[in-house]
Amino acid sequence: MSTNDPPGLTTRDRRRADSKWSVALLIGLNMTAPLAVDMFLPSMPNMAEEFEAPTATVQLAVTLFLMAFAASQLVYGPVSDRFGRRPALVAGLVLFIAGGVLSLLAWSAEALIVGRVIQGVGGGAGPAIGRAMVLDVFGRERAARIIAYLTIATPLAPTVAPIIGGVLQELFDWRAVFVKLIGIGVVLLVAYQLLLPETNLRRDRSALGAMQMGRNYGALLSNRTFLAYGLAMGLMFSGQLVFISGSSFVLIEELGLSAGQFGLGFGFVAVGIMSGAWLSSRLVARWVDSRVVLFGAVLSTSAAGLMAALAWGGVASAWAVLLPMFFFAGGNGIVRPPAMAGALIPFQRMAGLASAVLGFFQLVFASMYNIAFSQLVELDQVALASAIAAAAASNLVMLLLLRPPASAR
Repeated sequence: MSTNDPPGLTTRDRRRADSKWSVALLIGLNMTAPLAVDMFLPSMPNMAEEFEAPTATVQLAVTLFLMAFAASQLVYGPVSDRFGRRPALVAGLVLFIAGGVLSLLAWSAEALIVGRVIQGVGGGAGPAIGRAMVLDVFGRERAARIIAYLTIATPLAPTVAPIIGGVLQELFDWRAVFVKLIGIGVVLLVAYQLLLPETNLRRDRSALGAMQMGRNYGALLSNRTFLAYGLAMGLMFSGQLVFISGSSFVLIEELGLSAGQFGLGFGFVAVGIMSGAWLSSRLVARWVDSRVVLFGAVLSTSAAGLMAALAWGGVASAWAVLLPMFFFAGGNGIVRPPAMAGALIPFQRMAGLASAVLGFFQLVFASMYNIAFSQLVELDQVALASAIAAAAASNLVMLLLLRPPASAR
């Protein structure tokens, strides 16, 4: 056992927590949001038609899901630091399943949105507590490598989810998507009960106290590296979320793809994230974290700028969106592993809260950006590309201004 391993787990529990199956479960928990969002996308035009609802209203089923997902992490993180990972995660997965059931039975766009909000509240438990469990189980030395594995594997969800969603929409209808999501929630709940023990054996009895929480938040938000990497993840995901929530309308309704073709195109973009994460895992062995993050930001900004130039130049083609978006997503994949590891590892003592705040940063920035975009701008290819380019450029400027320390890890 490494001297940096967290103490307390028995040999049997450590073997269980350190198994390949447990790592696979941690990956699954981190996939709850992209599965719940991306499987839903090919059905959005049909939902708008069935409920006779405006496009912007149906888009709220994505945006409000993510806002609820983000806010709930601020609860799950400190609660799991205080009471343990198991009760918090079980409660979250039960809510995720319940929200899926309400969405399945929705009789209006408003009822669908309520179900999605409940699903988002439950879904926040998986990533917030899953990242904290990585630090519980693997200690400081191995956590960065496991986080890199999670970042490489997690984009499998947006790769396959829209394909599955497109097939379910074409074979059945949008309700089949929620049947699938409910089943995923049940599988994760059962697998967690069987595979992982309670991993938080150093519970902080003061974690929910006002004074201690104030000190913990102060430590996080006064740390330049944590702020820079949290903002980087938030701004990069802002561009990604604009594509997630708006691409089905642009690619299907404006550019003429079928639901199945859209699923394949969306999966192609998700492969870009995975490819970028794989490259990032190689680069972090040679470069300091800040250099890897800056490289990914430059790549994304260049790709998004090309997408905007093509759209403004009148190139009305699905490939004029998908190909640049592949490289934008690749830059996002490069940024995430070193940014996440650099932000979390220094705060192992309050892993749940640090993980929650990082997730909140990312999703709230992105959700606010997407709400402003969807409510203020008429959605088309030019608007979509311009919003993605603006988010990427803002991220690059922020990194150049804040310049997180080169030695941060």
